[in-house]
Amino acid sequence: MYMMTKTQKTNNLTIVRNVAYSQIKKMKKNIKEIVEVDKELLDIIDINMKNAINKIIHDYNFKKINQ
Repeated sequence: MYMMTKTQKTNNLTIVRNVAYSQIKKMKKNIKEIVEVDKELLDIIDINMKNAINKIIHDYNFKKINQ
């Protein structure tokens, strides 16, 4: 098994975050097109999904550091 350097791990997590944010952007667009949603609600949904992704990545890093 090969070990990832800290830089590689950081780069991979950045890629994961960027892909997730891209998907959130697509979901937001779909919600906006399919359902008439108040902009404020759409912004709250967007922020909460991004916060959830960041929390997952943070918890993953914390778990890996404290193993």
